[in-house]
Amino acid sequence: MTFFGRTEPGPLSLRHALATVHRDQFWWLHCGGYGLATLVGLGLPLAAGFVMESLDNSRRGFATPLPPPGNITVRSLTGLFALLIDFAFLVLPILIGTMLLFVTGIAMLLAGVTDELIIQRITSSVVLGTGMVVVLLFLSSVAPAGRLRFAREGHIEDALRSATLRWTLGRANRRTFFQARLLSLVAYLPAVLLSVLTLGLARITFPGHMVVLGLGLWLILSAIIYAHLVVVQLYVSAERQIQEHQVQQDALQCEV
Repeated sequence: MTFFGRTEPGPLSLRHALATVHRDQFWWLHCGGYGLATLVGLGLPLAAGFVMESLDNSRRGFATPLPPPGNITVRSLTGLFALLIDFAFLVLPILIGTMLLFVTGIAMLLAGVTDELIIQRITSSVVLGTGMVVVLLFLSSVAPAGRLRFAREGHIEDALRSATLRWTLGRANRRTFFQARLLSLVAYLPAVLLSVLTLGLARITFPGHMVVLGLGLWLILSAIIYAHLVVVQLYVSAERQIQEHQVQQDALQCEV
C-alpha cells in the first residue's frame, strides 16, 4: 500500500477534514464506485468497510490516499461489524421503543382502558421518551466513538459495551464529541440537497424518468459515502484531541 507519508491528525475543523479527503485526487472515483456498489444492494457492507479502513489508516497517520481496492471479503466483514455498531446504538433503541409501544397498547387493551386522552398521553410519552433517547445517542456520538474503539481495540465486543457510552459522555470528552457531531452535520448537506432534488423530480413524469431517478439515487449514495469520509477525519481529530488533553491532565497530576 502506497501512502503520501505519515501525518498526525490535524485540528478538529471541517475545513481540515474536507482538505484531507480532497488530498486524494481520486476521492470522487472512490465515492462514486462505492455509491454504485451500494445501489445494487450488496455493496453496503463493502462501502462501510472502505470507510472503516479509512478510519483505521487515519488513526495511524495515513489519511491519504484513500484505501485502494483490497480483499472484498475482509472489507465486507469489517463493514458488517461497523454497521452492527450503528445498529446497536441507533436502530436498536428505535426497535425497543416500538416494541414497548406495542406492549403498552396490548396492556391498555387488556386493562380495558378506553379513555382516548389517557391512551394519547401514554402513547405520546413512549414515543417522546424513545425519541429523546435516540437524539441523545446521536448527539453523544456514541456510534462513531464505537467505530473508533473498534479500530483501536480490534474487537467488536469492546465497541458495543457500555464503556463506549461512558467514554463519549465523560466530563472531559463530551464537549469534543458534541463539537465533532455538529460539524459532521454539515458534511451531509450535499446528500440532503440531492435528496430534495431527486424527490422533486420524482413527482414529474417525463421521458427517461426512471433513469434520472436512478442517477439521482446513485449520486445521493455517493454523497453519503463522501460525508462518511469527512466524518472519519472529524472523529479521528476529536480522538487525538481527547488523548492530548488526557496526557496534559496526567502530566499535571504527576507534577502535583
